[in-house]
Amino acid sequence: MDANGNISAAVFAAYQKCSTKAYLMVHGEKSPDSVFADTRGCIAAEYKARVSQNLGFGSTNKVVSFDHLRLTGVSAECMSTLLVDCETTSYGCDLPVPVRVGSQAERSDPGHGYVPVAFSAWNKRDRSDDLLVCFGAMAIQQAIGGEIPSCGKVIYGEGYCGRTVKIADHLPKTRQIVEAVASASLDREPPPLVLNKHCAICDFQTRCRAVAVERENLSLLGAMTAKERSQNGEKGISTITQLSYGYRPRRRRRIKSTAPRASPPVKHDHKLKALAIKKAQTHVVGSPTLSIQGMPVFMDVEGVPDRDYYYLIGLRYEAEGIPVEKSFWADGPEGEREIWRQCLCALKLVEKPQIVHHGAYESRFLKAMRERWTASIEDADFLDQLIDGAVNLLGCIYGRIYFPTYSNGLKDIARWLGFEWTCSQASGSAAMLIRRCWELTSDESLRRELIAYNIEDCRAAELVAEALARICGTSESGGKTKLETVNVESLEVGFQRTFGKFPSALPEFEKINAAAYWDYQRSKVYVRTDKAIRRTIENSVKPVKKVAVEKEVTVDDKPACCPRCGASKMWVATRLSQTVFDLKFTRRGIKRWVVRYRYNSYRCGACKAEMTIYQRRSKYGQNLCAYIIYLLIDMRLSRQKTAEHVATLFNLSITASAVHNVKSAMARYYEPTYRWILEQIRSGPLVNADETKGVVYGGGHYVWTFANLTSIAYVYSSSREASILDEVLAGFKGVLVSDFYGAYDAVPCQQQKCLIHLMRDINEDVLKHPFNEELTFIATRFGSLLREIVETIDRYGLKKRNLGKHKRSAERFLNDVAELRCATEVGIALKKRIDKNKEKLFAFLGYDGVPWNNNNAEHAVRAFTRIRNVMASSTPKGTNEYCVLLSVQQTLRCRGIRFLDFLRSGRIEVEPSVCS
Repeated sequence: MDANGNISAAVFAAYQKCSTKAYLMVHGEKSPDSVFADTRGCIAAEYKARVSQNLGFGSTNKVVSFDHLRLTGVSAECMSTLLVDCETTSYGCDLPVPVRVGSQAERSDPGHGYVPVAFSAWNKRDRSDDLLVCFGAMAIQQAIGGEIPSCGKVIYGEGYCGRTVKIADHLPKTRQIVEAVASASLDREPPPLVLNKHCAICDFQTRCRAVAVERENLSLLGAMTAKERSQNGEKGISTITQLSYGYRPRRRRRIKSTAPRASPPVKHDHKLKALAIKKAQTHVVGSPTLSIQGMPVFMDVEGVPDRDYYYLIGLRYEAEGIPVEKSFWADGPEGEREIWRQCLCALKLVEKPQIVHHGAYESRFLKAMRERWTASIEDADFLDQLIDGAVNLLGCIYGRIYFPTYSNGLKDIARWLGFEWTCSQASGSAAMLIRRCWELTSDESLRRELIAYNIEDCRAAELVAEALARICGTSESGGKTKLETVNVESLEVGFQRTFGKFPSALPEFEKINAAAYWDYQRSKVYVRTDKAIRRTIENSVKPVKKVAVEKEVTVDDKPACCPRCGASKMWVATRLSQTVFDLKFTRRGIKRWVVRYRYNSYRCGACKAEMTIYQRRSKYGQNLCAYIIYLLIDMRLSRQKTAEHVATLFNLSITASAVHNVKSAMARYYEPTYRWILEQIRSGPLVNADETKGVVYGGGHYVWTFANLTSIAYVYSSSREASILDEVLAGFKGVLVSDFYGAYDAVPCQQQKCLIHLMRDINEDVLKHPFNEELTFIATRFGSLLREIVETIDRYGLKKRNLGKHKRSAERFLNDVAELRCATEVGIALKKRIDKNKEKLFAFLGYDGVPWNNNNAEHAVRAFTRIRNVMASSTPKGTNEYCVLLSVQQTLRCRGIRFLDFLRSGRIEVEPSVCS
């Protein structure tokens, strides 16, 4: 901004790149260096001269400066078209802002009026050029009065292409930038400093970087996005040191000693990067590798992205111990093929060449050359080998090696290792500026500067490769300068355990450790030391004595005649018996009850067929089976513990597999009861639904819970897909209460989302982002509303006649959230979540008996998780059986019926009086 308070075009353009740069220019602060401004000025002047020469601007089509227009007061009537250079314009903040744009008639007549024009030496179109044209149009209207020119023009690229810009399309954005710059001119403090890509070609980069380093600004971390910086800012983290304290070493998992430890996923950790910077130490994750098998050839390539061609290739390698450096330069796109041919010839002279580069630019270059310039079969095979064997140093570094530098760029790492470029401001962006300036001026010093920069990049890549080789342990040199490394695994918290498999280093240690186990010492050592222990061991290995029979029953089951031939002559073929183990419940407790049934097998005298009327049953009686299921489901004992319990209390020899068979048989028996429970839930007015993971071999299996006030059902599913909801809730017309899992939204019924889930999520977001005003606003309003509703529920219960008074408050809350303007990611996500479910958050206010949370289903889920901990692992069949029996047990508990009594009764239907 000049002394008269006008915003110059340079300040306007600077604001689009960086608000800090615009602020400094507005307040007249001088940059430490003007090399980039001078280079851009040279490019602009030379380009405008060539445009004027090639397009033949004359008296009828003349380009004038804004100052000339303002001082001479030339009228548009004296010539057909007057082109005004937008880079010379300025806009007065104190003057009124134009509001009208030229008419359609004027727009359709390009031979009359003022036309703002911008010049761009680059072939790539940029929106900033369109905004600059619009800014020039505003300045012209302010200077001469009348309407804003309706159209402007951008002349760009080597072909001097012209593009028409409609001022009305960009006017709102341009005004917004002008207002922001005017506001910045009144501020005493600069805007928050944020380093960006423009810093590489900004004359203020030294000043801004020094300030950022002093303040430990997070924007120094090149890999951290603006979104991630904003998230950290909401947590109160604004410096690199603060970020470093957030790094938490992983807790080492308990794994088998024979299994190789899996490498951590390759992911850049900003917190670990901050820790490396704070400690000034290189941190290494896992075991990075750098494989260079042949002769390393360090390559660096420079190109012109806006015209998609490469003009400079640099190579550095050793030949007989002497460093060799070669550069291949192309004056224009037509020379690209020749420098590529020369590069291939040079590489063929190297024995087993292997390209080494930093970043993906060279990889894309090699692939582009293979596709762009067809080669002989021999050259194609050679090129394929080069591409396949190329080593990207950045790929070795990323996520594995954290240098104490602000980024993983070649400049940062090489400078930390002690390398310096001839030009302290060297960068790829600066090289593009210098190249364009050379194209327009043919200055030989600029060409030499680019070639020197390119070779220095190759030398820097070689230095970084040597450092990586030492870190990876593949270097033969013993240099240790600045390479003190910290293995991140040394920071991890080891798994603390007292017992476990002993990974012995020597066979002798293995044998000694095995002899120290308790079982081994008790059975091999202590048994020879103490007679009491010997007797204990001997008694423990004795087989269970034959169980005494409490009662014998003789079954008189002689058939009257042969069912096959009808003969009446029958005689006893075999005398048989069956022992049934059962329990007898008395008023004073439970006792073992073993009954032996004696019966005969008869043979027909005529047809010799054998038969018996007695039907063999399970060896375990009804009461014993009921007691086993009670221990499994109600007492949550494992099958092994259940077998030990029965053997200890009743001296019955029963195995874990027998317990499993009993469980399967009882699950089949109560299958009708289970189906009846599901039907009761489906036909009721309310369903609470939730899901949790099962413990089926292979993983990925789920158990869904469906509950109402009197029934609970568990349904096994092989996945978390919503198809199970269509099957279980087919025809359901009531209200579904659930969490925010998207699968429930597909159920065609009225729904109520669990507000406890929403409250917990909001609370967690507020704790993570304590300085986020958007979250605080929503949380405060939501908490006040829900507290009033809960107080009404505590006083009157879930009755819509009492809850209806809160409907207006709920609508006001939803409207306030919908109108809230959120700028942060977490605020936008919460607002979107509330807007999406606004019809489902307070639906319970219009119903009787509908809860505002999903605690019924969550309580039922906890019942399954307790069983799941006992199951350890299962199959789909086994999980289904547990679901059937647990559904019966939980439903009976909701209805006040004792589970064991119900099992002993043998009924499969629940009492009607309890069901109603």
